[in-house]
Amino acid sequence: MKATSRETYKIIRGVLKLKKFKQYQISKEENVTFSLVNRVVNWLVSQKYVAKRTGHYELLSASAILGLFPLYRKMKPYETFYVALPAKQVLEIVKGNGALCLTSALSYYDDYYRDPAIHAYIKDEKVLKELKDLQKGYTHIEVYREDLNSDDFTTIKGQRVTSKIRTVIDLFCANKAYAAERLIRKVWI
Repeated sequence: MKATSRETYKIIRGVLKLKKFKQYQISKEENVTFSLVNRVVNWLVSQKYVAKRTGHYELLSASAILGLFPLYRKMKPYETFYVALPAKQVLEIVKGNGALCLTSALSYYDDYYRDPAIHAYIKDEKVLKELKDLQKGYTHIEVYREDLNSDDFTTIKGQRVTSKIRTVIDLFCANKAYAAERLIRKVWI
């Protein structure tokens, strides 16, 4: 089962979000056909990631499901910049034109892990050109292409960031699952 295909991803995201669910509920909330939901949920049950209970299904192992994503997806930046601006000014540039991801998004959910780099999904070419034209410096910026689902973003304190679930998935795909430990505990334990 390819966890990163568009429709399968929506189903898995729904399972991770709801924890206890009915197939029909995921089909309606994620706007995916019931037959595909049934196929994916049955596969998750066969792998023992999800259990069938009386009248509903229940998530058993979020970590095992999260571990599927790096098999098919690697988080590699398509642009990297070193600019001579403070991180706060760079965040202002990104604010209306992209969404923070990885450890930059994690800092909005958990204040324990600190990473001086700025990670963001940016598709506005004008912003990329602006960053490219800035004087070289020590503020590290990594830009990624959004490849799963553009519905995975939320706004916190005026800044668009990846949702909690998407942040954890991205961290797993970037080989930084260790940074997500506290957020995983908050969401699934």
